[in-house]
Amino acid sequence: MIEGKIIKFYREKAGLTQGQLVKGICSVTHLSKIERGITEYSEEITQLLAKKLNINPQVEITRYHNLSKKLERWHDAMIMQNLQKSEALKNELEQDELIQLQEFNVYYQLLNVRYYLSKHQLAQAHGIIQYLQKAETTLSSHDGNMLKHVRGIYYFLSGQFQECVDVLISIDQQQYNRLEYFYHLAIAYHSINSPVRAYYYADKALRYFRKTLNMLRIIDTEMVMLIQLNSNEPHDFNETIDTYEKLLQMCDTCNAVERKSKLYHNLAFEYSRRKQYQEAADLYQEALKLIDEHSPHYLTTLDRYIFSCYAGNLLSKELLIEKAQKGMKIAQAAKSKEWIYFQLHLYLLNQEEENYYQFIEHTALLFFKKMGYIILIDHYEKKLFHYLYEKGEVEKALELANSLIQTKHNPYDHD
Repeated sequence: MIEGKIIKFYREKAGLTQGQLVKGICSVTHLSKIERGITEYSEEITQLLAKKLNINPQVEITRYHNLSKKLERWHDAMIMQNLQKSEALKNELEQDELIQLQEFNVYYQLLNVRYYLSKHQLAQAHGIIQYLQKAETTLSSHDGNMLKHVRGIYYFLSGQFQECVDVLISIDQQQYNRLEYFYHLAIAYHSINSPVRAYYYADKALRYFRKTLNMLRIIDTEMVMLIQLNSNEPHDFNETIDTYEKLLQMCDTCNAVERKSKLYHNLAFEYSRRKQYQEAADLYQEALKLIDEHSPHYLTTLDRYIFSCYAGNLLSKELLIEKAQKGMKIAQAAKSKEWIYFQLHLYLLNQEEENYYQFIEHTALLFFKKMGYIILIDHYEKKLFHYLYEKGEVEKALELANSLIQTKHNPYDHD
C-alpha cells in the first residue's frame, strides 16, 4: 500500500525509529505491518502518523503516481531522442526526493544509464551497470530485461559488438515491451557483418517505431536496412538513390541535421564503392558541412573523404596531407582511436611504404580485430598479404592465407 511506503520513507528521512513515531498512536508491530503493506489500517491512524511526520498523505500519494508517470515519460523521451525534453524531465526527477523510494530507484538508475549512454559518457554508465548487476537476481522481470538492454547499448558504444548481440538476444520480449532493442540488435549484427540478421531485426524495429510514431528512429532504421541491401553486392543504384533522397527529405521535415549528415555519408559510400569518387567526395563534403568537428561522426566522414579524394586523384597530395594532419590532431585531442585511420593516410601519402605496412601489421589490424571491424580486417589483411608475398616473406604471407581464402569483393578496395 502506497501510504505505508510513504510513511516509512519520511520516517527514515526524519531519522525516527518505529517506536518514536508510533508513541501515543499505535503499536510498533502495527506500524511495521502498515509500512510493509500487509495489514488494513484506519485513515485516522495514517493521518496521525502523517501529522507527526509533517506530511499530507493525499499530496504525497499524488506525487507518487506523478513520479511513476514522469519516469515513463523520461524513458519515452530518450527513445524518441527528444534531448530537450529528456534534460527537463531529468532535472525535475532529481528535485523529487521520492525518487529514493526503493521501487523507483532501480528504474531511475537504469534510466540514468540510458541518459549517460546518450551522452557517450561510458564510464558513468558502466559504473551504474556494475552496481545494478550485483543485485540482478533481485530485479523485477522488466528491470532485469532493461538492464540487459542498457548493457547491450553500452557494449555497442564501446565496440564490443558480439557481446552486444549475446546480451540483447537473451531479452525476454514477453516481459519487456520496449522493442527499441531490436534496433540495437540490428546495428550490432551489422557491425559483425551479418546483414541478413541485421535486416531482419531492423525490420522488426521499424514496425515498432512506426507504431509509436517515432519519426527520427524510422529514419535511423530505414538507413540501416538500406545499408544491408547494399552490404554484399550493390543493390539497384537508382532505387538506392531514390530511397536516400526520400530519407533526406524526412530529415528536412524533422530538422534532423545530424541524421542528414549520416545519410550523405552513406550515400557517398555507395558512390565510392562504385568508384564514382567525384560524386562521393562531393557528398562527403556536404556531410562535413552539417556536423561540428567534435561530433563522433566527423572523423569517420573526414577519413572517407580523404580516401575518395586519394582514390579519385581529386586533390593534391599536399592538400590531402593537410586534411589527414587535421584529422590526426582532432582524434588525438579527443583521445579517439580514429587517429589510426589518419596515420594510415599520412604514411600512404608520404610514400612511406615500409612504415605503412608495419603500422598495418602491428597496430591497425590489432585494433580492427579488437573492435570486430570485419570489412577493414579483410581489406588490410589482403593488402598486407600482397605486400609480404611480393617482398618474398612467403611464410608470413601464408599466415594470412586462411582468412583470405573466403574473401569476397570489398567496398574499400580501389586499387
